[in-house]
Amino acid sequence: MVEFCPDCSNLLRRQLIDGTRILVCRCGFQKDFASNVEDVKKDAKLKEEALNKNLIVVTQEDKISVHPHVKKFCPKCTSKEAEAWQEQTRSGDEPSTSFFRCVECKHTWREY
Repeated sequence: MVEFCPDCSNLLRRQLIDGTRILVCRCGFQKDFASNVEDVKKDAKLKEEALNKNLIVVTQEDKISVHPHVKKFCPKCTSKEAEAWQEQTRSGDEPSTSFFRCVECKHTWREY
């Protein structure tokens, strides 16, 4: 389930702080997060589907992200395969920033 900040409308992200799960916004807003069995089942199902589609699953502090592999030259180790994703890092009328992470050395870089 996706929730948004009531103050600034940004996406709330799950974090584990002092053993407590909370939803946090970039603006500083925090909200209690009650984990339940359905979330665990959904995450496990997402992970299984991603692995079946040959996608990378990155798990960080109770977050699961799925990034496709692309043919991209790594500037650090000369590998030819990387994970790819896009984020809106500038204002809304600017194009998204593309991020890449090398599959071999884990070097991360971006392209505007």
